[in-house]
Amino acid sequence: MRERGNGRVLLLELGVGEMAPGIITLPFWSMTAKLPDAHLLSVNISDGSAPLQLGSKAEAIQADLGTLLSAAQVGGE
Repeated sequence: MRERGNGRVLLLELGVGEMAPGIITLPFWSMTAKLPDAHLLSVNISDGSAPLQLGSKAEAIQADLGTLLSAAQVGGE
């Protein structure tokens, strides 16, 4: 992040559960808000909502991560 902080950054929050907000979720939200060209993509099986305070800088996909990665692998072949 120190090297790319002034460039475009995509933060991927993959399968993060509700028990890890202080470790992953909140720091990712903070970095997304602070860095001008940062965007957050969250993939979670139980919650498909992006934080409203990040506006268009955040997207969420409610899906099973294993199924999503398998579909991406099949589509890439």
